[in-house]
Amino acid sequence: MTQGDHMRLVEVISAERFQPFLDECGGDQDQAIRLYAWDSEVARALQSPLRDLEVALRNRVHNQLGGRYGQSDWWNVRRAEPNRHGLDEIDAAEQKLARRKRTYDTCDVVAQLSFGFWVGLLGKGGRGGNYEMKYWNPSLRHLFREHRGGRETLHSQFDRMRTLRNRIAHQERIFHRHLDQDFRTAVALLRHLSVPMAERHDKHSQVPEVLARKSGVLSGGEPVRL
Repeated sequence: MTQGDHMRLVEVISAERFQPFLDECGGDQDQAIRLYAWDSEVARALQSPLRDLEVALRNRVHNQLGGRYGQSDWWNVRRAEPNRHGLDEIDAAEQKLARRKRTYDTCDVVAQLSFGFWVGLLGKGGRGGNYEMKYWNPSLRHLFREHRGGRETLHSQFDRMRTLRNRIAHQERIFHRHLDQDFRTAVALLRHLSVPMAERHDKHSQVPEVLARKSGVLSGGEPVRL
C-alpha cells in the first residue's frame, strides 16, 4: 500500500481510533492496517458463540423464573420484582413495544431485554435487590449444577462476556484481550445452559482458526479477510 492509501484508510477509520493499532505495531502502518482487519475478523467469529450464549441465558433464566413464580411475566409478581434498574429496563421495553404494535406478549418483552439485564439477575441485585435470596438460592442455581465456584464467580464470568459482546457491538478493538480464554469461557458457560450448543461451537467455531491466523496476517504471510 502507498502512503496515500494509508492516509485515506486512516481518515475513514479516524486517527484516534487507529492509534492503538499503530502503537501495538510499533508505528508500522502496514502491519497496523492488517491488525485492524484481523481485529474485525476475530470479532465476527466471536459474535457466534456470544450470540448463542446471550439467547441461551435469556431463555433458560426466563423459563426458570417463570416456573418458579408461576407466570410467564414473573417480574410482575411482587416478591419476584427486580431492582429499580431492572424494572426501568422492563418498562422501557414495554413502551417500545407499545409504540411499534398494538398488542405484544411476554416473549416480545423478553426479546427486548438486554444481555446485561439477564447477567444482572446473577448478581447481588444492589440496594433493595437481594438477588441471591430472590433468584439464585431458590431457582437459578439449579441451572448451573455443574458450576463450581459460587454465584459471584459465575456472575463475573458472564459479565466479562457481556463486556466483550458490547465492545464487539460498538466496533471497539478487542485484540488486546485474552481472546482464547474469552472463547473458552463463552463455551464453558454455554455448556451449563445447553450441552449440544456448546459442542457445536467446540466442533465448528471459526474462532480457533482465526486466532491461529493472527501472526500470519500481521506478517503478511496470510491474506486479510474482510
